[in-house]
Amino acid sequence: MKKAIIIPNYLKEESMEFSKTAIELLKKNGYEVTILGENDEPTEGADFAIVLGGDGTLLRACKKLYKLDIPMLGINYGHLGYLTECNPDTAVASIDKSVNGEYSLENRMMLCGEVVRDGKSIYSFVALNEASFYRSTLLKAFTAELYINDMLTQTVVGDGLIVATPTGSTSYNLSAGGPVLTPNSSNIVLTPIAPKYFPRSSIVANGDDNIEIRIIVDSFVKTGNPALQIDGDNAFELNDGDIIKIKKNDKSAKIIKLTNVSFYQVLRKKLSKATYDNT
Repeated sequence: MKKAIIIPNYLKEESMEFSKTAIELLKKNGYEVTILGENDEPTEGADFAIVLGGDGTLLRACKKLYKLDIPMLGINYGHLGYLTECNPDTAVASIDKSVNGEYSLENRMMLCGEVVRDGKSIYSFVALNEASFYRSTLLKAFTAELYINDMLTQTVVGDGLIVATPTGSTSYNLSAGGPVLTPNSSNIVLTPIAPKYFPRSSIVANGDDNIEIRIIVDSFVKTGNPALQIDGDNAFELNDGDIIKIKKNDKSAKIIKLTNVSFYQVLRKKLSKATYDNT
């Protein structure tokens, strides 16, 4: 039997309301439909998932679905919606196209990593956008050594460092002055946040490179700790001597594309909207 998953944003009334319409449409087309709650995990695969929310909702959905290679159709009930394919006014038509297989798939590179403390792995993560390191409660400049393929590349001193995927290059990385990468590229971009010594331009590494961040905290004066944040969520406090290992994830996120609109057209539209909304 054909199967579909719906992941709404439970904080947005219009998202929850449209989920009822989506269920009806899918059931009429012979789909068994599962709605995933905020803390639910899928127990089996599905033909596709409909994500009703903004980029944050889709990022969280990705963490639930990527292991099962489930394609995601994003319907934007958020703000900019870089990752979402359509808006509420075209949602019904978009679901019809998805049901009929009238779409292509974009494979979006993801990152995976772990925090190693005293030789033991104590925290692991996957990211569709970025892993960001920042001062958090640290009342002085963030300091870390950056290694690429076991070679010391730079010592980072500043407010932090962003390690982003091509998808994440239009998020925090872009706000920090980093370059925009096309979503189907296979690169890792490292962008400093308000650097003191690190070159102000970003480093674009190969997607197969291994990244290591070695945290340095002044042990003589207690001034707080830096933190690691994944895709804008799940902040994890770091200690002096922690090593964070990051590399390309084996699996990618699968995003449903319904139109031939290019990434550059989408980027122009979204950036224009952001500029207009903030004036």
